Order: sequence, then C-alpha cells, then structure tokens
Amino acid sequence: MTQPPLAEWPGAEIASGVAFQGDGSVTLQAGEGGLPVLAFWRPVLFREDTDRPVAGRMDCLVAASEAPFADDAFDPEARHDAVADRRREQGFYDRKRLRDYGESVRRLDVVGRRHNPSRPYVLTYVLVRDGERLIDIRRNCTFVHGDGVGNPDVLPYVERYTRLIFDFGPEGATG
Repeated sequence: MTQPPLAEWPGAEIASGVAFQGDGSVTLQAGEGGLPVLAFWRPVLFREDTDRPVAGRMDCLVAASEAPFADDAFDPEARHDAVADRRREQGFYDRKRLRDYGESVRRLDVVGRRHNPSRPYVLTYVLVRDGERLIDIRRNCTFVHGDGVGNPDVLPYVERYTRLIFDFGPEGATG
C-alpha cells in the first residue's frame, strides 16, 4: 500500500512553530492544564514481509509545552529517569533507549513493552531550543495486536507514520 504524500497527512500545531502530522486519524483533545493533546491512530500490519501479516493498531498521544530555556532542563534522559520508576510500577518495561542529541534538538526514544495485556510502546521525548524558549514534546505510541505477533520492531512504524515539523525563524531550531 502506498502512503499519501506528506503534505496530505492530517495534523495540527501543538506549540508555536511545532506541528504533528500522521498518516492516519488525528484528533485534538484537551489535556491537563488546558494543553492541546493530539490523539493519533492507524491500522498496522505486522510481519508485512510474509504471506500472513497480522493486523494491529498504533495509538499515539502527542503533546507539547513551552518554558524558558534552561541548560539543566535540556536533558531528555533526566526527564525520563524522573518517571521511570513510577512507569515500571505501572507495568512498563523499557528495553532500549535511542538518543539523537544535537545542538538545538535532543530526542530520546524509549522502546519497551507493557505486560498483561502485552503492548509494545515507543515513548519519545523531543526537546527543542528556540532561542530563549524550550519546547518539550512527548509522543507516546502503543501498539495493540493479537497473540499472533511476537516481538515486533515498533520504532520503524512510528517513524513511517508520524512526523514532527518545526518552523522557526532563522535563528531558531530546524527540524
């Protein structure tokens, strides 16, 4: 199945200069404290390279907040460490962390699995420095599927079907 061009994907602005797009259903919800939260879902085929793919679904929540820039707050690893114990108590088991740290954009993808029922997830922290502003973006994607799927590599699905777009002035971050 061929994806539609990126320009045709639905999406919405989640912070000034930051938009989320997804190849699927995107809806706006009100989050805690009035922050906009985007809900995204799309059907997914696991084991696409076989003659018996297994159907499933990818559900994501995406939100962003803004604050004045501070060096100590520009650390996605510390942000995740602050909630990791509580998440583990809730049944989330992190398997790996993937980092992409640049001068103005830092990204941490935490890939893991929740048990009973078994649900793989990708929790993404994106911190963007735009001058004196720090934008904190969270994307939490969970994969729902039946027992026919073992341990799918879910991060490529997030990369394939979702996109963050940055549009700042010449001195700001670029995405």
